Amino acid sequence: MKFIFVDAENIGLKEVEAISASISDKVLVFSKNDAVKEACARKLFLSISTYPSGSNQADFYIIGNLVGIVASLTEQQREVCEFILYSQDNALVTAFSFQCNLHKIKYTVALEPKIQSKPKSVIEAKEVVAPSLEQRIYDHFEKEQTTEIVRKKLKQPKSDFTRALNTLIKTNKIVRVSKNKKTWVRARCM
Repeated sequence: MKFIFVDAENIGLKEVEAISASISDKVLVFSKNDAVKEACARKLFLSISTYPSGSNQADFYIIGNLVGIVASLTEQQREVCEFILYSQDNALVTAFSFQCNLHKIKYTVALEPKIQSKPKSVIEAKEVVAPSLEQRIYDHFEKEQTTEIVRKKLKQPKSDFTRALNTLIKTNKIVRVSKNKKTWVRARCM
């Protein structure tokens, strides 16, 4: 007998539809997606969606069900059963393999895990980061204007804007224009 665990949240509908199983196999498909649930109904697979929403919740539930099924089997049943995982999630594959090895049961991982992407270089990460509020405020004071005009242009709440503005004032990056005390400009522009 085969117990097939399908992480449909990871592999998607197309892979679920491609799974072929005999009538005696137990196929447990973990997904909250309605299209996957419909495919499970057509193929007579057990659709499981009662786990909480959130990161890795399906993975935790898959491992919990695996351990529960293994615990319910006799020693003789364990020897003739095979557990199969359909997932490309490296962490889930590791946890599944660990539990199967721990309980000395035969298992297969049906799909190749996704190759982990290399982390972006520091230079690439800096290009992606949006400029800080302080920098955006500073950029607006290239010409003389009031703080309220800049705040409205940036569409910022007064508290956040004032905090960033005060940092610029304390570090002498912007200064008041002497002829009109309500307007400010970059310190180098004076």
